[in-house]
Amino acid sequence: MDDLDALTGVILLAREMRRHLHELMADEQWAVDAGFRPPCLGALHVIAHHQPVCQREISDHLGLDASDVVGVLDILESAGMVQRQRDPQDRRRHAVVLTELGETAAGHFAELRARATERALADLDEEERRQFVDLLNRASARFTAGGGWVAAKA
Repeated sequence: MDDLDALTGVILLAREMRRHLHELMADEQWAVDAGFRPPCLGALHVIAHHQPVCQREISDHLGLDASDVVGVLDILESAGMVQRQRDPQDRRRHAVVLTELGETAAGHFAELRARATERALADLDEEERRQFVDLLNRASARFTAGGGWVAAKA
């Protein structure tokens, strides 16, 4: 097989990581019953690391449309994982925080994200994974909030 170009490689790797995550999520019946989708895991991760965080910041960190973030937060709120509160600094905005259940779920899903990453990057050693994430951060810095990925580093 010929070497892949960057775009094809990123697309294939993203598909593989998503597949592994779906497989792991299938075993989480409570999350399936709650209607969780992959962006729910990303939102929990962002909220856990930046709370209180506004919906726009979640959108920026995940590269999701603001209306999609609202839907994701609706799922998480219905599952008792997050609370939306008026931002004391700006009453027009909502600050999103994790509930106790959300804290537990965020930790659990961080483990699932790590396992999916481990499976997808199994052919890379620890140093190569670090370099890979560093390169992704540099390549995507102008497209992401804070100049780097908010995803857990491999």
